[in-house]
Amino acid sequence: MSVNPLSGLGSLTGGVSSTTSGTSGSTNPASQLGESAFLTLLSAELKYQNPLQPMNNTQFVAELAQFSQLSAVTKQTSTLNQILAAVQGSGSIVSASQLIGKTITTSTGKSGQVTGVSSTSSGITFEVAGLGTVKPSEITQVTEPSSSSSASTSGTGS
Repeated sequence: MSVNPLSGLGSLTGGVSSTTSGTSGSTNPASQLGESAFLTLLSAELKYQNPLQPMNNTQFVAELAQFSQLSAVTKQTSTLNQILAAVQGSGSIVSASQLIGKTITTSTGKSGQVTGVSSTSSGITFEVAGLGTVKPSEITQVTEPSSSSSASTSGTGS
């Protein structure tokens, strides 16, 4: 009597079909197996295997390698998501850094060139030559610097 180790696990596979026929359908992330489902399938295979014909060692090692690869990809995805969140979280400082080199005018009428940007617990601040630290709420105007430095960069063709 032949026992199908995957017969009771239809709900775990999420409709994933075998790709041994040479055709590969679209890969929908929702239909791919996760770590827990993979381990459940592997343990079911071991539990229901025919004792007279145990799993081939090569096949078993290949499945363990697949699990290792799945684990590494899961960890990599998590790391990339953390990096993405960090970059998106610092988006305001990235945007603010575009003002470096520009001339700003404050609400008091004073002007100066932005030399740096800082992010503190109280928010973003600009370091402005001749003015010190300026909050974004104090900036009323942003202009290109007027001097010989703009003439030297005018022929770059960007």
